[in-house]
Amino acid sequence: MVLISLTLASCTNSKLLIAPLYNRLDDQIRTEFHKLAKWNDDQIAHFESRVGTFHVWHRQEELPKYAMLLDSIQASIEKRGKTNAEDVRTWVDEAELLSRNARLCHPVNFSFDLMQTLSDEQVNFIERRFARERKRNFSKYLKATPEERREERLNNVVKWAGRIGFKFNNTQKRMLDKALTDQISLRRQYYALVDAWARDLFVIAREQDAPDYEANMRTQVNKLWTLLEDGQKAEWQANREMWRDFGYRFVQSLSYDQRIHASNWLEKMGETIQAISKDKPSFKVINEPKYGCLVG
Repeated sequence: MVLISLTLASCTNSKLLIAPLYNRLDDQIRTEFHKLAKWNDDQIAHFESRVGTFHVWHRQEELPKYAMLLDSIQASIEKRGKTNAEDVRTWVDEAELLSRNARLCHPVNFSFDLMQTLSDEQVNFIERRFARERKRNFSKYLKATPEERREERLNNVVKWAGRIGFKFNNTQKRMLDKALTDQISLRRQYYALVDAWARDLFVIAREQDAPDYEANMRTQVNKLWTLLEDGQKAEWQANREMWRDFGYRFVQSLSYDQRIHASNWLEKMGETIQAISKDKPSFKVINEPKYGCLVG
């Protein structure tokens, strides 16, 4: 997700632009944290230590893996016929692993003792905010027809690809449109699953004197990451396989010019990410596992 946000947020793969974007990722986490409630100084200091540890870990431990993945894709797509279906599956598996690592090491997974200090007022405020966000998102979803949502997704992909100099041809646009049409929509199911998950979360959140509070919170938070995988297994897996197949066919459809441009762009992006991983972080890590995942 970090890699996607960096790629789509920029029109270049220059470190001069991407490094400041990456350096502000922890600020985005802080912003979301401060929206949740009115925190006291101890609670803020607690979360700050977790955010700083997470950012250093991600910079030094994970960014080189992102660069290696980009290098692998770049070397494969450079020449027609070099990429096979198993290569694409390997790339997807690696991307899923990187995403899983980021979820497991997210500061929230090291803040269950902080959650246990929440006042009733804070818990109530967070619960109301969650409810408002879910209602707003669902209302936005209902405003568009499935056809309109599909068209918007298609146009967004083509637009952002264009901003980094990659031009979809008409055949590729039709391929993408068909994939978006064939994808099984699980948005309504996801909203329902999140509603049920949130109800259980706030029941647990109010049982702060329970001896197994932290274990229960950890279990509940971890459920959020895989709601669809666990709740809609067949449909989720069907979508996953469909997009893997699309990825392979899309690579096969690349023209000579597209391959050269994409290959050069990916090579430069890999170098940029590798360089950012070597920048000295401003946060001094407290070398204790309770604060987060550590380098190495």
